[in-house]
Amino acid sequence: MKNLEQELKLRLDERSYGLLSQITEQPSVLQINHYFQPLPQDVMVRIRERQGVYTLCFKRRLSDSEGIAVCEEKECELQRDYAETLLSRGITPQEINSMLGTDFIIPLTPAGEMKTYRTKFQAGQWTLELDKNVYLGKTDYELECESGDASALLQLKNWLSFNYMVQPVPSSPKSQRFFEALNEI
Repeated sequence: MKNLEQELKLRLDERSYGLLSQITEQPSVLQINHYFQPLPQDVMVRIRERQGVYTLCFKRRLSDSEGIAVCEEKECELQRDYAETLLSRGITPQEINSMLGTDFIIPLTPAGEMKTYRTKFQAGQWTLELDKNVYLGKTDYELECESGDASALLQLKNWLSFNYMVQPVPSSPKSQRFFEALNEI
């Protein structure tokens, strides 16, 4: 239910995304992130829908340096009917606090969704997640890799640059990009 996540997130341009997608034959899997508001900028609450499974997730960003983010993460699986109820009416503080052990005092309302087409594959010593994100009339691309070893994540940045000329540009969280786009509407 609770853990610390250490993850490299790199923003990709369309060329780099295309290049990296050619090194795998794995199909992409659609996941839909349904975001909730209002929240502080370092906190995210979503219900992720992937292959018929719904997961409620809370993340709090603890640090972010050179594209490597460390987050506190709590999540639990939801029954489909209950997830759809939360997506239509929102989440009460009592509900999220009892499910995830958080300390919310205000209800969370649905804000919208981001569709992510994720391709997960092995490259060298790393398990990479290549994402194409579609939301609010925008499309962007990123690469993610989780590891307990920060030095391995830094090595990955060099490996991508040397082998694929991918510039290691840190990516902001998906939820942050979603809410920035929502505020532009």
